[in-house]
Amino acid sequence: MHLLRRGVVTGLVVLAAIVVSTAAAGRNDSFRDDFASFDAQRWVEITRPFGHGAVDAANVDVSGGLLRIRMPAGRLDGGELRTITGQYRYGSFVARMKIANAPSSLTAFFLYRQPDYEQELDIELFNDSTRRVMFTTYNGGAQTNTVTKLLPFDATAGFHDYRIEWDSRSVRFLVDGVEMQRWTSGVTRTAMYVFVNAWFPSWLGGERPATDRYTEVDWVQHVG
Repeated sequence: MHLLRRGVVTGLVVLAAIVVSTAAAGRNDSFRDDFASFDAQRWVEITRPFGHGAVDAANVDVSGGLLRIRMPAGRLDGGELRTITGQYRYGSFVARMKIANAPSSLTAFFLYRQPDYEQELDIELFNDSTRRVMFTTYNGGAQTNTVTKLLPFDATAGFHDYRIEWDSRSVRFLVDGVEMQRWTSGVTRTAMYVFVNAWFPSWLGGERPATDRYTEVDWVQHVG
C-alpha cells in the first residue's frame, strides 16, 4: 500500500515537472536580430505626433546590415519601432547602437506598455557629444527612479552595447558590460514591448539638423 502510494506520488511529481518544463519552453521568447533585412514578423514601425514633431515610419529602414532611424534635415521628426508582441517579461535586453549627432534630440532603447507612467524601463541617450545618458523607471502611474550620468565615450562616434537586465527584484542598466545603475524598488513586473526610437522631445530646444542624421542599430538581442 505504501509502495503504491509512493509510486503514484513519484509519477505525479515527474508529470508536473514535465508540464512545467514544457510550459517554460513554450514561453521562450529569446531572439537576436542582426538586421540583415527588416523582420515584419517581429517589428512594426510607428507613425504618430511626438515631441516637437513626429515619429514617422518612413524614417525607419534597414540597409547594409543596420537598422537606421533618420532625423531629416530641417525638420524635428524622427522614427520609432517596437516589437509586434508585448510578451517580454524579465531577462536581458541589449541593443548595439551608434546614436545620431542631432543636438536637442534623444535616442532611446526601452521597454514600455501603455498607458503612460504605468510600466517602463528606459535608456535614453542625448544625441550629441555631451556623453549624457538617462536611466529611468516608471511603475504604478508615476516615475519611480531617474538619474542622468556621463558615459566614458562620445556615443555619436561609434557603436556600443546598451543593456537592460530585469528580474522580479531589480533592474540593472549596463553599457559595454559595465553596470552604471541599479534599482531594487519602483520596478514594474508587467510584460512589455521592446522599443527603439530617435526623436525631439518638447522639453529640449528643438534644434533642426542641417543635414539628415541617423541613429544606427547593429543588432538587438533578448535572452529570457
